[in-house]
Formats: sequence, structure tokens, C-alpha cells
Amino acid sequence: MNFFDHQHFYLVGIKGVAMTSLAQLLLDAGKSVSGSDQGEEFVTQTKLDQLGVTIDADFAAQLPKNTDCVIYTAAHRGKFNPQVQAAIKLGTAVYSQAEALSCFFNQKKGIAVCGVGGKSTVSAMIAWIFEKTGRPQSFSVGVGNILGLNKTGRWLPSSEYFIAEADEYVTDPEAIKQGEPAIARFSYLQPQITICTHLIFDHPDVYPNELATIQAFTTFFDQLKANGSLIINQADRAKIGQTKAKLLSFGNSPQADVYYQPISNDQPGINQAVIHYQKQNFELKLTVPGEYNLENATAACLAAVVAGVQFDQAALALASFQSTSRRFEKVGRWHGVELYDDYAHHPSEIKAVAAVIPNWFKGKTCLVAFQPHTYSRTKQLFDQFATALAQINHLVLLDIFASAREQADDAVSSQQLANAVSQITGQAVPVLHDYRQLAEYAQKQLSVNQIFLTLGAGNIYKAHQLLLSE
Repeated sequence: MNFFDHQHFYLVGIKGVAMTSLAQLLLDAGKSVSGSDQGEEFVTQTKLDQLGVTIDADFAAQLPKNTDCVIYTAAHRGKFNPQVQAAIKLGTAVYSQAEALSCFFNQKKGIAVCGVGGKSTVSAMIAWIFEKTGRPQSFSVGVGNILGLNKTGRWLPSSEYFIAEADEYVTDPEAIKQGEPAIARFSYLQPQITICTHLIFDHPDVYPNELATIQAFTTFFDQLKANGSLIINQADRAKIGQTKAKLLSFGNSPQADVYYQPISNDQPGINQAVIHYQKQNFELKLTVPGEYNLENATAACLAAVVAGVQFDQAALALASFQSTSRRFEKVGRWHGVELYDDYAHHPSEIKAVAAVIPNWFKGKTCLVAFQPHTYSRTKQLFDQFATALAQINHLVLLDIFASAREQADDAVSSQQLANAVSQITGQAVPVLHDYRQLAEYAQKQLSVNQIFLTLGAGNIYKAHQLLLSE
């Protein structure tokens, strides 16, 4: 039976950002959607409430009687989740999230955004460009919200393109433990245009080293059609071999096919650059900070141009781009303190955010709290984390957040990381247990006209919710 012949879909792990995006695609396609997840509130809760989706608060619930398709996430034991196993025994159709996404994506000219860092933002920027230039497209982005679009997934049957965040992580880590082969999530996608933001090592729980990471990406690049385009960061150009697709590069080097030059300005809240493309210069003004966002915008503009948008129109559209949730997001103001949150959870991302702080918050004290995400990543990239975090003047750490896909590892801890940072900076780094302790700590440490910035892919953002709920 064809995927779209099913009518009643049940999403196991529906609160995940990729699954919530998928739920929106299914609803746009006229399907019935319900699901299950843990009872804890997640970043997608507001969106799911708006959608009116029924969610069972655990994985012991019986599947609704009319369920004819079950979709599972990489978390919560994947296809070995008890609800998924029950569906398999009943003969109900079962798909991974990656497979289900491909059923939508592969019907269109696909624009896939992969890489370590920047995937969500570049995907959202491309969707924004199309929206503001009068050519709305289908898209799926793994974030809590895209500000201004107010959707993270949209299915338009009449659209020419489908823009998707293409994740290199595996479809089902539990299946690997059971002896099955590793399958990268993006391997199901057949794109017309692929953008790779950064080709660097991550996910050491499934990729043993950088070479394995690069091999996974190059295999994905080979899935591009012969008339397709691969848009890659100029810094990573030497890491890949020949490709049958047209190769284009972006970055801050004149060697790239399109490159940006940052412009200093005294306008608060404005991030500015000149982009050079085909012997022409284009002005870029963003309201999102950091050189990394100038790079993201340059990649997004180039992808849009390959898809038929004029470069000046693409750059102009991004002037109104408001970012996505959990990407240097201003979440509120508490007793004169400005509250910000960012998803940075890789050393390269932390370095990029650390570079933003002095210029974006000129003259203001900024307390930064970081919650390491996964024991495997913290252990494998320990020295890189210490070096990146040492660039932050006022730092506090939370205990490591263990994702739903791994067990605790006593061989590494946030206290060890704090000690390593202290050896570099000579400054003590407090370590707190969780976001609740962090909120209490922030109340004592912060005062009017200061900044409080949280970093991490776990639940650290909830500290802001506690402060704002006072």
C-alpha cells in the first residue's frame, strides 16, 4: 500500500521537533494524526496544542483502533518501542520518521540542508526567501517554531520544491545495538539541491571518527541527480572528492563561488555584510547576530538562486527573517535582565556564539549557562568543549543531559569539564544539577541591564520559563 493511502497515523515520540514537523505535513495532506510521548513538556508543546493533536502520555497506551500507519522516532528505542512492536505484530504499516519524510520530499524537487551546525537556520532561511518572493514551498524544519511563518512543516501539493533539514544521525540507534546496519536519516532523500553547512565530526555514538562522518556525507552527496547542485562550505571543499553534480561553494574566502564580507556598523541589532557573486555586490542586512548567520544567509541565498530566485531579491527577503526558536532567541525580559536561548551543543557552535557576545551585547555583563548534551559527545569532544567554553567570561555548567538514546557514563562529567575550563582561564566554573537550580542561581546572580544566555540541546531553556513565571 502507498504511504498516502493510509489515513490514520500514530506518531510514537511525537514531541520531537522532526516528528512535530511531520505531523504538520500529514495534517496538511488531510490525514488524521495522534501520537504518544513522555509526559514532560517539550519545546514543541505549544505547536502541538495549536494543532489539537491527541497525545498519550506514555508508551504503554493501546494504539487507537483505526490506526493504519505508525511512525517512530530515533528516540525511545525506535522500532523496539513497545507500541511500535505492537503495531508490527498487528501487521500495521510502520515507518521511521526519516522514511515518512522522504515520502513527501521525494515527490518534489528536493532542497536538502545537511551539515553540523546551521541546518535548521539555513532551511528556515530558504523557506523564508521563497515565502517573501511570492513562491511559497513545502518544507520541514526540526525546530520548535519558525518565527513569522508559525509552522515548522508545510505540505503544498502544488509547490515545485520541498525544503528539508537533512540529518546525518541514524534512523534507529536501538536497531544498531540489536545487530542491524546503521542507516543515516538523510539516506532516504533524493535531492535536486544539497547544501552542506559544515562537514565536521559529530555523533560519536554512531560515527567513530571524522572519516566515518565524511563518508556518510559523501555517500549522501552521491544521491544527487546528475543535473543537481551541491553547495558546500569552501572550508570543506578539500574534504570531498569528485561529484557528478554541479559543485558550488560559499564562505568568507574570495576563492568561494559566493562569499561575504562583514561590515562594521553602529546600528544596534543589525548584522551586515556585502555578498560577492558573479562579479556583482549585494547588500545583506540581518536582525540575527553573528558571522555564522552571515554565512548561513550566504548559503541560503545561493540555494535560492540555483532554484530560480534573483540574488538581490533573496538578500532583501532575509532582512525580515526573524530566526527560529532556540537559535539565539530572545525569550523575554525578567526584572530588567534580557533572556536569550540558543541550541548550541557542539564546540564549533559554542565558539561561534561566544564570538557574538562582546559585539551584540556591548558593555553588558552576560551570564552564560551551558548544558552538555549526551555523554558520548562530551567525552569524545572534551578538549574542544573546554577550549570553546574558555572563551566565555561568565560561565556556569549544568550536569550532562542524557538523551533518550543513551545511558549515563561515569567516565565523563560536567565537573570534569568545569575543571578543564578553569585550568585554561584561571576562573572557577560553578556546576549545577539542572535547570531548576539554574533558575535559582540566576535569580541571585543577575541584576538590571544584564544578559542571561542559555546554551544546549537539552532542557536548559526551561530555566527561562521558571524566571518568567514568577
